[in-house]
Amino acid sequence: MSMADHIRADDLMALDALQRALGDDRVLADAKTRDYYANDIFWQPGIPPLAVVMAQTGEEVAEAVRVAAEHGLSVVPRGGGMSYTKGYLPDRADSVVIDTRKLNRIVEVNADDRYITVEAGCTWESVNAALEGTGLRTGYWGPLSGVNATVGGALSQNSAFFGSALNGTVAEAVLGVTVALPDGRLATTGSGGRKGTKPFTREGGPDLTGLFLGDNGAFGVKVSATLRLWPRPAETGFLSFGFQSLNAMAAAQVEMARTRLVAEGFGIDRTKAQHSASVNRISDGLKALGAVATSGKSLLEGVKAAAGVAVAGANFLKAHNYTLHIVTEGADADALRRGMATLSAIGRAHGTEIENSVPKVMRAKPFGPVRGMLGLNGERWVPIHAVFPLGDAQRVVDANEAFFAERQPFMERHGIVYSVMSMTVGNEFFLEPAFYWTDEITPLHAASVGAEIVKPWMNRPANPETRNAVAELRRATQELYAGLGGVSWQIARDYPFAEILKPETWSLLQDVKRALDPRGLMNPGSLGLKGTQVR
Repeated sequence: MSMADHIRADDLMALDALQRALGDDRVLADAKTRDYYANDIFWQPGIPPLAVVMAQTGEEVAEAVRVAAEHGLSVVPRGGGMSYTKGYLPDRADSVVIDTRKLNRIVEVNADDRYITVEAGCTWESVNAALEGTGLRTGYWGPLSGVNATVGGALSQNSAFFGSALNGTVAEAVLGVTVALPDGRLATTGSGGRKGTKPFTREGGPDLTGLFLGDNGAFGVKVSATLRLWPRPAETGFLSFGFQSLNAMAAAQVEMARTRLVAEGFGIDRTKAQHSASVNRISDGLKALGAVATSGKSLLEGVKAAAGVAVAGANFLKAHNYTLHIVTEGADADALRRGMATLSAIGRAHGTEIENSVPKVMRAKPFGPVRGMLGLNGERWVPIHAVFPLGDAQRVVDANEAFFAERQPFMERHGIVYSVMSMTVGNEFFLEPAFYWTDEITPLHAASVGAEIVKPWMNRPANPETRNAVAELRRATQELYAGLGGVSWQIARDYPFAEILKPETWSLLQDVKRALDPRGLMNPGSLGLKGTQVR
Protein backbone atom coordinates (compact mmCIF):
# COMPACT_ATOMS: atom_id res chain seq x y z
CA MET A 1 0.00 0.00 0.00
CA SER A 2 1.40 3.44 -0.91
CA MET A 3 0.48 6.54 1.02
CA ALA A 4 0.99 10.23 0.25
CA ASP A 5 4.21 11.73 1.58
CA HIS A 6 2.40 13.99 4.06
CA ILE A 7 1.03 11.05 6.07
CA ARG A 8 3.07 10.85 9.27
CA ALA A 9 4.67 7.75 10.76
CA ASP A 10 2.34 7.65 13.78
CA ASP A 11 -0.64 7.96 11.45
CA LEU A 12 0.60 4.92 9.57
CA MET A 13 0.82 3.07 12.89
CA ALA A 14 -2.78 4.03 13.64
CA LEU A 15 -3.85 2.90 10.17
CA ASP A 16 -2.10 -0.43 10.70
CA ALA A 17 -3.91 -0.85 14.03
CA LEU A 18 -7.28 -0.22 12.34
CA GLN A 19 -6.53 -2.74 9.61
CA ARG A 20 -5.45 -5.36 12.13
CA ALA A 21 -8.58 -4.78 14.23
CA LEU A 22 -11.10 -4.74 11.36
CA GLY A 23 -9.42 -6.28 8.32
CA ASP A 24 -8.05 -4.73 5.13
CA ASP A 25 -11.40 -5.08 3.39
CA ARG A 26 -13.02 -2.81 5.98
CA VAL A 27 -10.35 -0.08 5.99
CA LEU A 28 -9.74 1.79 2.72
CA ALA A 29 -6.76 4.12 2.39
CA ASP A 30 -6.01 4.46 -1.33
CA ALA A 31 -5.67 7.99 -2.67
CA LYS A 32 -8.75 7.82 -4.93
CA THR A 33 -11.03 6.78 -2.05
CA ARG A 34 -9.55 9.34 0.34
CA ASP A 35 -9.96 12.13 -2.22
CA TYR A 36 -13.56 11.11 -2.90
CA TYR A 37 -14.45 11.41 0.78
CA ALA A 38 -13.03 14.95 0.92
CA ASN A 39 -16.05 16.39 -0.93
CA ASP A 40 -19.70 16.94 -0.26
CA ILE A 41 -22.43 18.19 -2.61
CA PHE A 42 -21.28 21.82 -2.30
CA TRP A 43 -17.95 22.09 -0.48
CA GLN A 44 -14.79 20.93 -2.27
CA PRO A 45 -12.02 20.16 -2.26
CA GLY A 46 -11.67 19.46 1.42
CA ILE A 47 -9.11 17.56 3.50
CA PRO A 48 -8.76 13.86 2.60
CA PRO A 49 -9.13 11.57 5.62
CA LEU A 50 -6.42 9.17 6.66
CA ALA A 51 -8.75 6.25 5.97
CA VAL A 52 -12.36 5.24 5.38
CA VAL A 53 -13.88 2.46 7.48
CA MET A 54 -16.64 0.46 5.77
CA ALA A 55 -18.06 -1.07 8.95
CA GLN A 56 -20.72 -3.75 8.61
CA THR A 57 -21.86 -4.12 12.23
CA GLY A 58 -22.38 -1.86 15.19
CA GLU A 59 -19.59 -3.71 16.98
CA GLU A 60 -17.22 -2.90 14.13
CA VAL A 61 -18.17 0.78 14.37
CA ALA A 62 -17.49 0.73 18.12
CA GLU A 63 -14.14 -0.99 17.58
CA ALA A 64 -13.16 1.55 14.91
CA VAL A 65 -14.04 4.41 17.25
CA ARG A 66 -12.11 2.81 20.11
CA VAL A 67 -8.96 2.23 18.05
CA ALA A 68 -9.11 5.69 16.53
CA ALA A 69 -9.45 7.28 19.97
CA GLU A 70 -6.57 5.18 21.30
CA HIS A 71 -4.34 6.69 18.59
CA GLY A 72 -5.68 10.23 18.84
CA LEU A 73 -7.47 10.16 15.47
CA SER A 74 -10.69 12.08 14.96
CA VAL A 75 -13.78 10.19 13.79
CA VAL A 76 -16.22 11.50 11.18
CA PRO A 77 -19.51 9.62 10.57
CA ARG A 78 -20.97 9.54 7.05
CA GLY A 79 -24.31 8.29 5.75
CA GLY A 80 -25.67 8.52 2.21
CA GLY A 81 -23.46 11.45 1.21
CA MET A 82 -26.31 13.93 0.59
CA SER A 83 -24.93 16.67 2.88
CA TYR A 84 -23.97 20.13 1.59
CA THR A 85 -22.99 21.60 4.98
CA LYS A 86 -19.61 19.90 5.61
CA GLY A 87 -21.39 17.41 7.85
CA TYR A 88 -19.06 14.53 6.99
CA LEU A 89 -15.96 16.43 5.84
CA PRO A 90 -12.84 16.00 8.01
CA ASP A 91 -11.33 19.17 9.43
CA ARG A 92 -7.88 17.57 9.74
CA ALA A 93 -5.77 14.99 7.91
CA ASP A 94 -5.55 12.50 10.79
CA SER A 95 -9.25 11.62 10.56
CA VAL A 96 -11.12 8.38 10.01
CA VAL A 97 -14.41 8.54 8.11
CA ILE A 98 -16.84 5.82 9.14
CA ASP A 99 -19.12 5.11 6.19
CA THR A 100 -22.27 3.51 7.62
CA ARG A 101 -23.93 2.44 4.37
CA LYS A 102 -23.12 -1.24 4.92
CA LEU A 103 -25.00 -1.14 8.23
CA ASN A 104 -28.16 -1.71 6.26
CA ARG A 105 -30.11 -4.48 8.00
CA ILE A 106 -33.74 -4.27 8.98
CA VAL A 107 -33.37 -5.51 12.57
CA GLU A 108 -37.04 -5.91 13.52
CA VAL A 109 -40.48 -5.04 12.20
CA ASN A 110 -42.88 -5.30 15.15
CA ALA A 111 -46.36 -4.66 13.79
CA ASP A 112 -48.08 -5.58 17.07
CA ASP A 113 -46.10 -3.07 19.13
CA ARG A 114 -45.90 -0.53 16.28
CA TYR A 115 -42.16 0.00 15.84
CA ILE A 116 -39.37 -0.80 13.39
CA THR A 117 -35.68 -1.07 14.28
CA VAL A 118 -33.17 -0.53 11.48
CA GLU A 119 -29.45 -0.06 11.18
CA ALA A 120 -28.28 3.49 10.55
CA GLY A 121 -27.13 2.81 6.99
CA CYS A 122 -30.58 1.74 5.79
CA THR A 123 -31.96 4.02 3.12
CA TRP A 124 -35.47 5.38 3.48
CA GLU A 125 -36.41 3.44 0.38
CA SER A 126 -35.42 0.20 2.11
CA VAL A 127 -37.29 1.15 5.31
CA ASN A 128 -40.49 1.69 3.36
CA ALA A 129 -39.97 -1.52 1.39
CA ALA A 130 -39.65 -3.44 4.68
CA LEU A 131 -43.06 -2.11 5.76
CA GLU A 132 -44.89 -3.11 2.57
CA GLY A 133 -47.88 -5.25 3.36
CA THR A 134 -48.00 -4.34 7.05
CA GLY A 135 -50.46 -1.46 6.63
CA LEU A 136 -48.06 0.64 8.72
CA ARG A 137 -45.70 3.54 8.06
CA THR A 138 -43.44 5.86 10.03
CA GLY A 139 -44.90 9.37 10.50
CA TYR A 140 -42.11 11.06 8.56
CA TRP A 141 -41.15 8.49 5.96
CA GLY A 142 -38.25 9.96 4.03
CA PRO A 143 -36.75 12.77 1.96
CA LEU A 144 -36.93 13.02 -1.83
CA SER A 145 -33.36 11.66 -1.86
CA GLY A 146 -34.52 8.55 0.02
CA VAL A 147 -32.98 6.17 -2.51
CA ASN A 148 -29.56 7.30 -1.18
CA ALA A 149 -30.26 9.14 2.08
CA THR A 150 -29.87 6.99 5.19
CA VAL A 151 -31.74 6.88 8.47
CA GLY A 152 -28.59 7.76 10.40
CA GLY A 153 -27.88 10.73 8.18
CA ALA A 154 -31.42 12.05 8.58
CA LEU A 155 -31.22 11.69 12.35
CA SER A 156 -27.85 13.45 12.48
CA GLN A 157 -28.87 16.41 10.31
CA ASN A 158 -32.66 16.37 10.72
CA SER A 159 -34.89 15.98 7.69
CA ALA A 160 -38.39 16.68 6.42
CA PHE A 161 -40.53 15.88 3.42
CA PHE A 162 -42.82 12.86 3.05
CA GLY A 163 -45.40 13.00 5.84
CA SER A 164 -43.81 16.07 7.40
CA ALA A 165 -46.59 18.62 6.97
CA LEU A 166 -48.65 16.54 9.38
CA ASN A 167 -46.04 14.67 11.43
CA GLY A 168 -43.04 17.02 11.61
CA THR A 169 -39.42 16.08 11.08
CA VAL A 170 -37.71 12.71 11.41
CA ALA A 171 -36.95 13.55 15.07
CA GLU A 172 -40.64 13.19 15.88
CA ALA A 173 -40.62 9.57 14.67
CA VAL A 174 -37.73 8.27 16.79
CA LEU A 175 -38.18 6.06 19.85
CA GLY A 176 -34.51 5.37 20.52
CA VAL A 177 -31.05 5.05 19.02
CA THR A 178 -27.96 2.93 19.59
CA VAL A 179 -24.78 4.99 19.42
CA ALA A 180 -21.07 4.24 19.45
CA LEU A 181 -19.81 6.78 21.99
CA PRO A 182 -16.41 8.47 21.63
CA ASP A 183 -14.76 5.89 23.92
CA GLY A 184 -16.16 2.93 21.96
CA ARG A 185 -19.11 2.05 24.22
CA LEU A 186 -22.36 1.09 22.50
CA ALA A 187 -25.21 2.83 24.33
CA THR A 188 -28.94 2.57 23.62
CA THR A 189 -31.46 5.28 24.48
CA GLY A 190 -35.20 5.04 25.06
CA SER A 191 -36.77 1.96 26.63
CA GLY A 192 -34.49 -0.26 24.54
CA GLY A 193 -31.69 0.84 26.88
CA ARG A 194 -33.39 -0.94 29.82
CA LYS A 195 -32.74 -4.51 30.81
CA GLY A 196 -35.29 -6.88 29.31
CA THR A 197 -37.47 -4.14 27.81
CA LYS A 198 -38.61 -3.67 24.22
CA PRO A 199 -37.69 -0.41 22.42
CA PHE A 200 -41.34 0.64 22.33
CA THR A 201 -41.19 4.09 23.96
CA ARG A 202 -38.88 7.08 24.20
CA GLU A 203 -40.09 8.13 27.64
CA GLY A 204 -39.11 6.90 31.10
CA GLY A 205 -36.43 9.26 32.41
CA PRO A 206 -34.41 12.01 30.74
CA ASP A 207 -34.79 12.11 26.96
CA LEU A 208 -31.31 10.88 26.04
CA THR A 209 -32.51 10.12 22.51
CA GLY A 210 -32.88 13.82 21.75
CA LEU A 211 -29.23 14.40 22.58
CA PHE A 212 -28.18 12.46 19.48
CA LEU A 213 -30.73 13.95 17.05
CA GLY A 214 -29.47 16.84 14.95
CA ASP A 215 -26.02 16.48 16.56
CA ASN A 216 -24.23 15.94 13.22
CA GLY A 217 -22.29 13.12 14.86
CA ALA A 218 -20.65 15.42 17.41
CA PHE A 219 -21.63 13.10 20.29
CA GLY A 220 -21.28 9.66 18.71
CA VAL A 221 -21.84 7.45 15.66
CA LYS A 222 -25.41 6.18 15.33
CA VAL A 223 -25.50 2.50 14.44
CA SER A 224 -29.25 1.81 14.65
CA ALA A 225 -32.57 3.46 15.42
CA THR A 226 -36.10 2.47 16.38
CA LEU A 227 -38.93 4.38 14.71
CA ARG A 228 -42.60 4.62 15.70
CA LEU A 229 -45.21 3.16 13.33
CA TRP A 230 -48.71 4.41 12.58
CA PRO A 231 -51.50 2.96 10.42
CA ARG A 232 -51.07 3.88 6.77
CA PRO A 233 -54.08 6.00 5.67
CA ALA A 234 -56.44 4.17 3.31
CA GLU A 235 -57.08 7.04 0.91
CA THR A 236 -54.79 9.56 -0.80
CA GLY A 237 -55.70 12.71 -2.73
CA PHE A 238 -53.75 15.30 -4.71
CA LEU A 239 -54.21 19.03 -5.24
CA SER A 240 -52.19 21.74 -6.98
CA PHE A 241 -52.65 25.51 -7.18
CA GLY A 242 -51.10 28.46 -8.99
CA PHE A 243 -50.40 31.84 -7.37
CA GLN A 244 -49.34 35.31 -8.45
CA SER A 245 -47.06 35.91 -5.46
CA LEU A 246 -45.07 34.08 -2.81
CA ASN A 247 -47.10 35.93 -0.17
CA ALA A 248 -50.35 34.48 -1.53
CA MET A 249 -48.90 30.97 -1.67
CA ALA A 250 -47.49 31.24 1.87
CA ALA A 251 -50.87 32.46 3.15
CA ALA A 252 -52.54 29.38 1.64
CA GLN A 253 -49.88 27.07 3.10
CA VAL A 254 -50.23 28.50 6.60
CA GLU A 255 -54.02 28.25 6.49
CA MET A 256 -53.81 24.68 5.25
CA ALA A 257 -51.26 23.73 7.91
CA ARG A 258 -53.68 24.80 10.62
CA THR A 259 -56.28 22.33 9.34
CA ARG A 260 -53.87 19.38 9.84
CA LEU A 261 -55.17 17.91 6.59
CA VAL A 262 -51.92 18.08 4.59
CA ALA A 263 -49.61 15.03 4.61
CA GLU A 264 -46.90 16.79 2.64
CA GLY A 265 -46.80 19.71 0.31
CA PHE A 266 -44.35 22.11 -1.26
CA GLY A 267 -44.48 25.34 -3.18
CA ILE A 268 -42.03 26.41 -5.89
CA ASP A 269 -41.46 29.44 -8.07
CA ARG A 270 -41.39 29.46 -11.86
CA THR A 271 -37.58 29.41 -11.86
CA LYS A 272 -37.49 26.11 -9.99
CA ALA A 273 -40.08 24.72 -12.37
CA GLN A 274 -37.74 25.59 -15.23
CA HIS A 275 -34.43 24.56 -13.66
CA SER A 276 -35.27 21.66 -11.38
CA ALA A 277 -34.62 18.30 -12.96
CA SER A 278 -36.72 16.72 -10.22
CA VAL A 279 -39.76 18.75 -11.26
CA ASN A 280 -39.13 18.28 -14.95
CA ARG A 281 -38.93 14.52 -14.61
CA ILE A 282 -42.74 14.69 -14.68
CA SER A 283 -42.52 14.91 -18.46
CA ASP A 284 -40.24 11.88 -18.66
CA GLY A 285 -42.73 10.11 -20.91
CA LEU A 286 -43.08 6.40 -20.34
CA LYS A 287 -41.35 6.36 -16.94
CA ALA A 288 -43.87 8.76 -15.43
CA LEU A 289 -46.70 7.16 -17.36
CA GLY A 290 -45.90 3.70 -16.02
CA ALA A 291 -45.34 4.86 -12.46
CA VAL A 292 -48.66 6.67 -12.27
CA ALA A 293 -50.53 3.87 -14.03
CA THR A 294 -49.42 1.32 -11.45
CA SER A 295 -50.35 3.66 -8.60
CA GLY A 296 -54.08 3.73 -9.47
CA LYS A 297 -56.58 1.65 -7.47
CA SER A 298 -57.72 0.07 -10.72
CA LEU A 299 -56.08 -0.32 -14.09
CA LEU A 300 -58.58 2.04 -15.71
CA GLU A 301 -58.13 4.68 -13.01
CA GLY A 302 -54.35 4.42 -13.30
CA VAL A 303 -54.35 4.71 -17.09
CA LYS A 304 -56.60 7.79 -16.97
CA ALA A 305 -54.35 9.47 -14.40
CA ALA A 306 -51.24 8.58 -16.39
CA ALA A 307 -52.73 9.98 -19.58
CA GLY A 308 -53.39 13.27 -17.80
CA VAL A 309 -49.82 13.43 -16.54
CA ALA A 310 -48.35 12.66 -19.94
CA VAL A 311 -50.39 15.36 -21.65
CA ALA A 312 -49.75 18.00 -18.97
CA GLY A 313 -46.04 17.34 -18.54
CA ALA A 314 -44.37 20.09 -16.53
CA ASN A 315 -44.89 22.99 -18.91
CA PHE A 316 -48.15 24.08 -17.28
CA LEU A 317 -46.18 25.05 -14.14
CA LYS A 318 -44.51 27.87 -16.04
CA ALA A 319 -47.85 29.64 -16.54
CA HIS A 320 -47.82 30.63 -12.86
CA ASN A 321 -45.33 32.62 -10.83
CA TYR A 322 -45.67 30.10 -8.00
CA THR A 323 -47.26 26.67 -7.73
CA LEU A 324 -48.23 24.64 -4.65
CA HIS A 325 -48.51 20.85 -4.64
CA ILE A 326 -50.38 19.03 -1.88
CA VAL A 327 -50.89 15.42 -0.81
CA THR A 328 -53.71 14.75 1.62
CA GLU A 329 -54.82 11.49 3.18
CA GLY A 330 -57.96 10.13 4.80
CA ALA A 331 -59.09 7.12 6.78
CA ASP A 332 -61.85 6.52 4.21
CA ALA A 333 -63.28 8.00 1.02
CA ASP A 334 -65.68 10.32 2.83
CA ALA A 335 -62.96 11.73 5.07
CA LEU A 336 -60.71 12.28 2.06
CA ARG A 337 -63.51 14.01 0.13
CA ARG A 338 -64.21 16.38 3.02
CA GLY A 339 -60.52 17.14 3.51
CA MET A 340 -59.94 17.83 -0.17
CA ALA A 341 -62.95 20.16 -0.26
CA THR A 342 -61.57 22.15 2.66
CA LEU A 343 -58.06 22.39 1.16
CA SER A 344 -59.42 23.21 -2.29
CA ALA A 345 -61.46 26.09 -0.88
CA ILE A 346 -58.37 27.51 0.86
CA GLY A 347 -56.23 27.20 -2.25
CA ARG A 348 -58.83 28.82 -4.49
CA ALA A 349 -59.29 31.69 -2.03
CA HIS A 350 -55.64 32.67 -2.57
CA GLY A 351 -54.93 31.33 -6.06
CA THR A 352 -56.14 29.06 -8.89
CA GLU A 353 -56.57 25.30 -8.85
CA ILE A 354 -54.47 23.59 -11.55
CA GLU A 355 -53.54 20.14 -12.88
CA ASN A 356 -52.34 17.96 -9.98
CA SER A 357 -49.81 15.77 -11.82
CA VAL A 358 -46.79 16.92 -9.78
CA PRO A 359 -47.87 15.44 -6.42
CA LYS A 360 -49.29 12.39 -8.21
CA VAL A 361 -45.97 11.58 -9.85
CA MET A 362 -43.94 12.24 -6.72
CA ARG A 363 -46.13 9.88 -4.70
CA ALA A 364 -46.17 7.29 -7.50
CA LYS A 365 -42.36 7.07 -7.34
CA PRO A 366 -41.29 8.86 -4.15
CA PHE A 367 -37.68 7.70 -4.13
CA GLY A 368 -36.46 8.29 -7.66
CA PRO A 369 -32.86 8.95 -8.68
CA VAL A 370 -31.35 12.01 -6.97
CA ARG A 371 -31.35 13.93 -10.23
CA GLY A 372 -32.33 17.13 -8.43
CA MET A 373 -28.84 17.64 -6.99
CA LEU A 374 -27.96 19.07 -10.42
CA GLY A 375 -29.98 21.50 -12.54
CA LEU A 376 -31.79 20.55 -15.71
CA ASN A 377 -28.69 21.17 -17.85
CA GLY A 378 -26.18 19.95 -15.29
CA GLU A 379 -25.92 23.19 -13.36
CA ARG A 380 -24.59 22.83 -9.84
CA TRP A 381 -27.22 23.26 -7.11
CA VAL A 382 -27.18 24.06 -3.42
CA PRO A 383 -30.00 25.17 -1.07
CA ILE A 384 -30.24 27.08 2.19
CA HIS A 385 -33.16 26.97 4.61
CA ALA A 386 -34.77 27.94 7.90
CA VAL A 387 -38.06 27.30 9.69
CA PHE A 388 -40.20 29.97 11.35
CA PRO A 389 -43.43 30.13 13.37
CA LEU A 390 -46.48 29.91 11.13
CA GLY A 391 -47.61 33.37 12.20
CA ASP A 392 -44.34 34.91 10.96
CA ALA A 393 -44.64 33.61 7.40
CA GLN A 394 -45.71 36.89 5.76
CA ARG A 395 -43.03 38.91 7.56
CA VAL A 396 -40.38 36.38 6.57
CA VAL A 397 -41.52 36.26 2.93
CA ASP A 398 -41.41 40.06 2.69
CA ALA A 399 -37.88 40.17 4.13
CA ASN A 400 -36.76 37.33 1.85
CA GLU A 401 -38.15 39.04 -1.26
CA ALA A 402 -36.46 42.34 -0.38
CA PHE A 403 -33.16 40.58 0.39
CA PHE A 404 -32.91 38.80 -2.95
CA ALA A 405 -34.18 41.78 -4.93
CA GLU A 406 -31.30 43.80 -3.49
CA ARG A 407 -28.82 41.05 -4.42
CA GLN A 408 -30.11 40.49 -7.94
CA PRO A 409 -27.24 42.49 -9.55
CA PHE A 410 -24.71 40.44 -7.56
CA MET A 411 -26.29 37.18 -8.74
CA GLU A 412 -26.45 38.34 -12.37
CA ARG A 413 -22.81 39.43 -12.27
CA HIS A 414 -21.73 35.98 -11.10
CA GLY A 415 -24.17 33.94 -13.20
CA ILE A 416 -26.13 32.66 -10.19
CA VAL A 417 -29.77 31.65 -10.69
CA TYR A 418 -32.03 31.92 -7.64
CA SER A 419 -35.16 29.87 -6.95
CA VAL A 420 -37.25 29.28 -3.85
CA MET A 421 -39.31 26.49 -2.28
CA SER A 422 -41.62 26.66 0.73
CA MET A 423 -43.31 24.03 2.88
CA THR A 424 -45.02 23.66 6.21
CA VAL A 425 -43.59 21.17 8.69
CA GLY A 426 -46.03 20.62 11.53
CA ASN A 427 -46.52 24.08 13.00
CA GLU A 428 -43.53 25.58 11.20
CA PHE A 429 -43.13 27.53 7.96
CA PHE A 430 -40.14 26.24 5.98
CA LEU A 431 -38.37 28.43 3.41
CA GLU A 432 -35.62 27.09 1.15
CA PRO A 433 -33.94 29.23 -1.50
CA ALA A 434 -31.63 27.36 -3.87
CA PHE A 435 -28.90 28.52 -6.23
CA TYR A 436 -27.84 27.16 -9.63
CA TRP A 437 -24.57 27.96 -11.41
CA THR A 438 -22.15 26.44 -13.92
CA ASP A 439 -19.25 24.55 -12.33
CA GLU A 440 -17.33 21.29 -12.46
CA ILE A 441 -19.08 17.97 -11.95
CA THR A 442 -17.36 16.11 -9.12
CA PRO A 443 -17.01 12.32 -8.70
CA LEU A 444 -19.60 12.58 -5.89
CA HIS A 445 -22.15 14.09 -8.28
CA ALA A 446 -21.34 11.48 -10.92
CA ALA A 447 -21.71 8.61 -8.45
CA SER A 448 -24.96 9.99 -7.01
CA VAL A 449 -26.72 11.08 -10.20
CA GLY A 450 -25.25 8.52 -12.59
CA ALA A 451 -22.23 8.54 -14.88
CA GLU A 452 -24.31 8.44 -18.07
CA ILE A 453 -26.46 11.40 -17.02
CA VAL A 454 -23.49 13.64 -16.17
CA LYS A 455 -21.37 12.54 -19.13
CA PRO A 456 -22.18 15.64 -21.29
CA TRP A 457 -20.94 17.95 -18.52
CA MET A 458 -17.92 16.08 -17.14
CA ASN A 459 -15.43 18.31 -18.96
CA ARG A 460 -16.72 21.51 -17.43
CA PRO A 461 -13.93 23.38 -15.65
CA ALA A 462 -14.08 24.27 -11.99
CA ASN A 463 -15.58 27.68 -11.28
CA PRO A 464 -14.30 28.59 -7.81
CA GLU A 465 -15.05 32.30 -8.24
CA THR A 466 -18.78 31.74 -8.69
CA ARG A 467 -18.81 28.97 -6.08
CA ASN A 468 -17.27 31.40 -3.59
CA ALA A 469 -19.93 33.96 -4.54
CA VAL A 470 -22.60 31.33 -3.82
CA ALA A 471 -20.96 30.63 -0.45
CA GLU A 472 -21.03 34.36 0.33
CA LEU A 473 -24.69 34.58 -0.67
CA ARG A 474 -25.59 31.53 1.40
CA ARG A 475 -23.88 32.94 4.48
CA ALA A 476 -25.72 36.25 4.13
CA THR A 477 -29.00 34.33 3.78
CA GLN A 478 -28.22 32.27 6.88
CA GLU A 479 -27.60 35.45 8.86
CA LEU A 480 -30.81 37.03 7.51
CA TYR A 481 -32.88 34.06 8.64
CA ALA A 482 -31.20 33.90 12.05
CA GLY A 483 -31.93 37.61 12.47
CA LEU A 484 -35.60 36.94 11.66
CA GLY A 485 -35.79 34.38 14.45
CA GLY A 486 -35.47 31.37 12.17
CA VAL A 487 -34.05 27.98 13.09
CA SER A 488 -31.96 25.88 10.72
CA TRP A 489 -31.21 22.16 10.65
CA GLN A 490 -28.14 20.47 9.09
CA ILE A 491 -25.89 22.82 11.05
CA ALA A 492 -22.67 20.80 10.71
CA ARG A 493 -19.81 23.24 9.98
CA ASP A 494 -21.86 25.56 7.79
CA TYR A 495 -24.72 27.36 9.55
CA PRO A 496 -24.11 29.92 12.32
CA PHE A 497 -24.78 28.25 15.65
CA ALA A 498 -22.53 29.07 18.61
CA GLU A 499 -22.83 32.79 17.93
CA ILE A 500 -26.64 32.74 17.93
CA LEU A 501 -27.17 30.62 21.06
CA LYS A 502 -27.65 32.22 24.45
CA PRO A 503 -24.35 31.95 26.40
CA GLU A 504 -25.87 29.65 29.01
CA THR A 505 -27.23 27.31 26.33
CA TRP A 506 -23.91 27.23 24.47
CA SER A 507 -22.01 26.48 27.69
CA LEU A 508 -24.39 23.59 28.44
CA LEU A 509 -23.71 22.12 25.01
CA GLN A 510 -19.96 22.48 25.57
CA ASP A 511 -20.31 20.73 28.93
CA VAL A 512 -22.08 17.80 27.27
CA LYS A 513 -19.37 17.61 24.61
CA ARG A 514 -16.59 17.61 27.21
CA ALA A 515 -18.34 14.91 29.25
CA LEU A 516 -18.84 12.59 26.29
CA ASP A 517 -15.77 13.50 24.24
CA PRO A 518 -13.13 15.11 26.49
CA ARG A 519 -10.45 15.06 23.77
CA GLY A 520 -12.79 16.47 21.11
CA LEU A 521 -12.17 13.66 18.62
CA MET A 522 -15.76 13.01 17.54
CA ASN A 523 -16.41 14.97 14.32
CA PRO A 524 -14.47 18.02 15.60
CA GLY A 525 -15.75 21.35 14.33
CA SER A 526 -19.30 20.07 13.90
CA LEU A 527 -21.83 22.36 15.63
CA GLY A 528 -18.91 24.75 16.15
CA LEU A 529 -17.52 22.46 18.87
CA LYS A 530 -13.79 22.59 18.27
CA GLY A 531 -11.74 19.59 19.32
CA THR A 532 -8.18 19.68 20.64
CA GLN A 533 -5.77 17.49 18.74
CA VAL A 534 -4.21 14.99 21.14
CA ARG A 535 -1.29 12.78 20.13
